[in-house]
Amino acid sequence: MAKEKKVKDDDAAPQGDHLKYYCVVFGVLVVVVGVVALMQRNKLNAYRAANQQARVALKATGTTSDGRPLGIGELAVEVEKFVQGYRASSGDGATGEGISNVRMQSAEEAVKVTREWAGREDDTPDQGKGFRTKSREFKYQDCTLEQLVTLVRNIEQLGRYRVYEMRWDLADAKLNSQPPHHLVSKPSIKVGFRTPLTKDR
Repeated sequence: MAKEKKVKDDDAAPQGDHLKYYCVVFGVLVVVVGVVALMQRNKLNAYRAANQQARVALKATGTTSDGRPLGIGELAVEVEKFVQGYRASSGDGATGEGISNVRMQSAEEAVKVTREWAGREDDTPDQGKGFRTKSREFKYQDCTLEQLVTLVRNIEQLGRYRVYEMRWDLADAKLNSQPPHHLVSKPSIKVGFRTPLTKDR
């Protein structure tokens, strides 16, 4: 009987060892899962913070104290204008050429608008941003809104110039009584481009 009891005790011992191994492995898995969950939680918080910052940046408007745009959309427009000016400066823009009367007249004649007045060309350097802005205002005789918008589009398609401002008044009600009611008076636009500043060596 003693021999049989000893055999049974020997058989029971390995079962306890297996249970011990299971407990150890299970404990390790719990620790690993906990660490992974904590890391993922930290990443999630970081993504949420970045997402919130992106929303703020997308909705931001205005400029900083040194004149830089706060919003992503406004910044994209600024970059696009600068790139266009930079590309232009690699050609005839490098010679300091201003806004060409010939090119403007070509765009105006294409839509049959008559220029009344053209202002002097302004040259505004911006040392902080590293470029200069050249601009000029043009005023036209009364025309249709479609003509004015088409003129702006044609100027933008020249590749170098950008229309910074566009103004007009609705024509007198008596003149604008017939559909499509699109006659405008005192139309004017401000055309310009940007080019990098030459750095002193």
